[in-house]
Amino acid sequence: MRNKALWSLIAVWVVLAIVFAFTDLQISQAIYNPNAGWAKFLEAYGQVPGGLAAFGCGAILLHTYKLEKKFWSVLGLISLYLITLLAALMALMDLFGAQEKVHLNMPLIFVIALVLLAAARVVLGGVPVEKLTPYKSAAKVGLILLFVAGILTVWAFKIPWGRWTYRDMLADKGISLFTPWYLPQGNNGHNSFFSGHVAFFFSTMPIVLFFKKQTADRGVALAIVFLWGILGAMSRLVIGAHFASDVLFGSCETILWFLLLSKWSKADL
Repeated sequence: MRNKALWSLIAVWVVLAIVFAFTDLQISQAIYNPNAGWAKFLEAYGQVPGGLAAFGCGAILLHTYKLEKKFWSVLGLISLYLITLLAALMALMDLFGAQEKVHLNMPLIFVIALVLLAAARVVLGGVPVEKLTPYKSAAKVGLILLFVAGILTVWAFKIPWGRWTYRDMLADKGISLFTPWYLPQGNNGHNSFFSGHVAFFFSTMPIVLFFKKQTADRGVALAIVFLWGILGAMSRLVIGAHFASDVLFGSCETILWFLLLSKWSKADL
């Protein structure tokens, strides 16, 4: 099942990448609407669920962590605390307006993140470890996916690709600045390819692993996550922040990482 899903994803990815190589500009010209309120809302706050999902996964891993009197075990616990705290910070920064370029009160946000972390530890502290242990693999996928897919992979391409967004093109010299996705422009300060927002949208996928396979609950969870991701991808096109190929690569690389991490962690798919 995993191999079938993997190869199906790659096939769809390749076909759409070819299609969008010829239609990116036309699609953006057809649906661009900078005044779309729903797209503006998702631009400002759409990354929050991904950060919160990773934070929740980190909290589960902290609660089930078996600390040993060894250097690497202590270092692992400290690292897990820091990564979980970082996930909370990213969610809170967007919640307080980072995407709208407002001035952030970082000391206050940091304190709130610490309070959230402490609250999560208290709440989960009342749950027997053995009840959460079966979800450790799913939690690993959820925490790692956000950083590997949403940050490391995305920015590994954003920086060297130097692709203009559609709205930045219109604000400058127009469509003469357009370049197809397969032609990197170098580090020029423009970061359209891949879409980080879409990677964050699809980083909520590990939620499905917390439901038993072949159940209606998992089917509903999977449908909600995919609809959320598709809605987020559409919002990036409508607002002019990305082209169709940008959201394609942002979504597909996240789903690919999800499948690979699930297999690595032996999460129940």
